[in-house]
Amino acid sequence: MPKQTFFNLSSEKKNRIVQGAKEVFAHKHYSKVTIDSIVETANIPKGSFYQYFYNKDDLFKHIFSDIGTDKSNLLFGITTESTESFGELISRMISESYKFENRDETMVALKDRFLKECPQSVKEEILADLMPTTMKLFETIIEVFVAKGDFREDIDIRAAAFTLTSALLNIEKYSDEEGFNYGGAVIDICSTMELGLAKYD
Repeated sequence: MPKQTFFNLSSEKKNRIVQGAKEVFAHKHYSKVTIDSIVETANIPKGSFYQYFYNKDDLFKHIFSDIGTDKSNLLFGITTESTESFGELISRMISESYKFENRDETMVALKDRFLKECPQSVKEEILADLMPTTMKLFETIIEVFVAKGDFREDIDIRAAAFTLTSALLNIEKYSDEEGFNYGGAVIDICSTMELGLAKYD
């Protein structure tokens, strides 16, 4: 987490620091990113950096926290307006997530840094930070389908949401096969969950 002094900054300055950091991380291997390169691009004194963040890992985690918030807001909007079946909704959410994550070269590069280059401990902390919001998203979805009568009323919604969240946040562990279709794997996982949650007459 950034230090409180960062959150006390104006929106313009916070945005300038974050955008500058995104540019640096997007164009350099994670191990080659330095505080000097970040402060130069963000146009802030080096001493100021340590008033705002503990280190570059801390800043990288904050970047993904912001990205995660934006993505969750997008997906919550899809959930609340949906009249689709569970499978259709999940498929559309996967499609919208893919568009969001690949909307520009910077986002594609940041995702690549996260998947392939940042330390495993940093990756685990980022995923742990995403867990509550992602669980809340799936709890909301499941509650909608319980209310519609598609899912059983006796299911443990939190347990189901935890299962889906754990699977999706760790989807890259599903297979190490080159060119594996992770989107298809997500749909298979959700279809399996749907069979277990469905209400049958």
